[in-house]
Amino acid sequence: MNKFFLINKPAWITSFKVISELKRKLGEKRIGHNWTLDPFATWVLFIAVWNYTKLLNYINQEDKEYKFEIMLDWVSDSYDIDTPINYIDEEKRKYAKENLTTNFIQEIISKNFTWKIKQIPPKYSAIKIDWKKALLKTKSWEDFEMKSRDIEIKEIEIIEFNYPSLIVRAKVSVWTYIRSIAYDLWQILWTGGYVKTLERTKIWEFSLDLCQNLETFDSEKSLDENLVFPGDLISLSDDILEKINHWLKFEWIFNYEIWKKLFVFDWNMITNVVVYDWNYLIPERKI
Repeated sequence: MNKFFLINKPAWITSFKVISELKRKLGEKRIGHNWTLDPFATWVLFIAVWNYTKLLNYINQEDKEYKFEIMLDWVSDSYDIDTPINYIDEEKRKYAKENLTTNFIQEIISKNFTWKIKQIPPKYSAIKIDWKKALLKTKSWEDFEMKSRDIEIKEIEIIEFNYPSLIVRAKVSVWTYIRSIAYDLWQILWTGGYVKTLERTKIWEFSLDLCQNLETFDSEKSLDENLVFPGDLISLSDDILEKINHWLKFEWIFNYEIWKKLFVFDWNMITNVVVYDWNYLIPERKI
């Protein structure tokens, strides 16, 4: 079975648990996924089965959309509900409740959290520092520094504000940490700030309406390859494919951008990945 699926991962279930359940349902051993997120979050989880796991690195991962709730009266070391939460003092909560408005917070967000910015990821994360996850170094009380990253927040808007709850929608680039947005907002407002709920609603063109629930999973409802690689599927005659399978490049003139990766499709499954250099199809991978 070579297929792609989208699963709407429930809260408090790890990606590993989802994969284990799908292995049981499908009777397949080789299943992989992209785009892991925090266990408390819900999100679009992209699944590849059997040989299609070889294609995971070719999936567009640039833009992601999130809907999340920031609480502006508490703080936590992980910037979410996964570590103990402490209230800010009552005087600060009272001041924030009486003075913070939707328009004021939106102005702060628009000024500080749009377009290309630098962001420091949380220490409670899977980022590796000296070959060890930052999360594990933090839990073992090791002293280290998280380096800032260049990210891009392409869209961000407040959906609803009712102190202390702030619900936000954002479209961001890869490597963006929503928890760090909550922390950085707290540093500006000094009201506290951590993520209470987090939902990844879209990855590139893969949205929740394409997802299945794990409980009602149907193996017949796979993603069409044309949806995963729109405009990048090509079919080749048997003689050309034989050359490609023997790692021989083939002269092929067509109107594709240079060095574009293309996916050979035999109307049943993707069989090869090739690269186009204006003159030749160059074999890159067999599936």
